[in-house]
Amino acid sequence: MSKYTRIFMFGLIAAAAGGSQANAQGLFGWLSPHPWVGSYIGYAEQLCATGDSTCPQVALYMTPTLTSDGIFLGNDSLTLGGAPFGPHTTAHGQWVATGPQSFIADYVFMLPGTAANNVTALRFRWQAQMVSPTLMQGYVNIFFGPELPIAWGALTSSQFPTLGTSAQFFLTPPATFVTDPSKCPGGPANNCPFVFKFTVGRVAPNP
Repeated sequence: MSKYTRIFMFGLIAAAAGGSQANAQGLFGWLSPHPWVGSYIGYAEQLCATGDSTCPQVALYMTPTLTSDGIFLGNDSLTLGGAPFGPHTTAHGQWVATGPQSFIADYVFMLPGTAANNVTALRFRWQAQMVSPTLMQGYVNIFFGPELPIAWGALTSSQFPTLGTSAQFFLTPPATFVTDPSKCPGGPANNCPFVFKFTVGRVAPNP
């Protein structure tokens, strides 16, 4: 038996043993060590602390994609709307496994600023759990950062643009994660994140 035949036979055995997990990821799903890799669509709702009249009560559809090399990409229905949550750029970030069925992901995107040449920085943190081979649930924290000015400058041949102090918000992981907004009420005005719960389902063809 050739090497390639042995590999193929092992794939068939693994697929049969994996049952629905293998079916959800395809015949060679055993080659993917992380069950959440793939593309999804789902729904998220903001959690509001009792009595918090400032809570925007946001709900949205979202389309996240997680690649096998750790990249997180995403978009949502708010980008089709207007202020204060849209339009916005596509989310870009990275995921890190926290267990066989769980991971965290950090990503960033930008909203229009209040001034024509400004953008508003947002950073997000996911905590997610696979509840089945095709379904994922979890929490999202949204941290609002400063407005960043966009201004052209005349660089010399030896200069490169610099990331100013305000832009470091994009690069700094959040120090806290909130699942109960009553423990950090008031949202960005109180240096607290907006808190969401979500459920997303895998988008994939039949194996």
